[in-house]
Amino acid sequence: MSSSLHGMYRFARAVLRPIMTPWVRIEATGEENIPERGPAILVFNHLSEVDPLCVCWFFMKRDLPVRFLAKKSLFEVPVFGSIISAMGLIPVDREGDAARSLDAAKEALARGEVIVIMPEGTLTQEPDMWPMSFKTGAARLALDTGAPIVPVAQWGPQDIMDRYEPGIDLRPGRRVRYAFRPALDLSDLRTQAGSQDREAVAQAVSRMHREVTTGVEGLRGLPAPETIWRAGTRTGPWWEAELKERARKEKKAARRGRRRGE
Repeated sequence: MSSSLHGMYRFARAVLRPIMTPWVRIEATGEENIPERGPAILVFNHLSEVDPLCVCWFFMKRDLPVRFLAKKSLFEVPVFGSIISAMGLIPVDREGDAARSLDAAKEALARGEVIVIMPEGTLTQEPDMWPMSFKTGAARLALDTGAPIVPVAQWGPQDIMDRYEPGIDLRPGRRVRYAFRPALDLSDLRTQAGSQDREAVAQAVSRMHREVTTGVEGLRGLPAPETIWRAGTRTGPWWEAELKERARKEKKAARRGRRRGE
């Protein structure tokens, strides 16, 4: 980890301490599975827009800088974009060449860094907030670089900020829980073909999803559904929220058109 990046983490930690300390109470199990250094890939289920903030804060307190893969649009936000860029977050262009982010992640792993990926690619769309289908990026990275994957389950951020509501709960003592699972054994899947072996990638994704889901089951004390929810399924609360957002944008565009006399 570069000294400038580490310095930015120290600065961000100092800024966040008076905010995060009373606000979020993080509990973790399986901490013996947290890598002391990289290269390593941590994969989390994705529940809320505050997930990255809580995860970064957890590792800041451990003095272990981690690098997130984050959507490109966040880097365009004034001030905030400059901060996360200086902290070394890796932009992901979902509408362009997403493979570039994997190249940047490979370079980070080659330097011995720890990266964090939320392989659902967006907030879970599963109606009851179980992990939905995973994308292949983390599995491909692991097979190409040899870096271990540590699955991590989380629960609680959705109570701080709901995935479909704009409000945020700023009351002190908000509870967030993490369950760090043992690193995945992918030794039987690693060959010279790396991520070109599609079956190996599929097997790695399946094991990753199973471990994260098992961790979420433990945190919630409930069994997960047998069927994995597929991203983009056009039903349920995710699709209803998407339709509302589309309708809002259409109304906004119509108002602009009327003002312009179109």
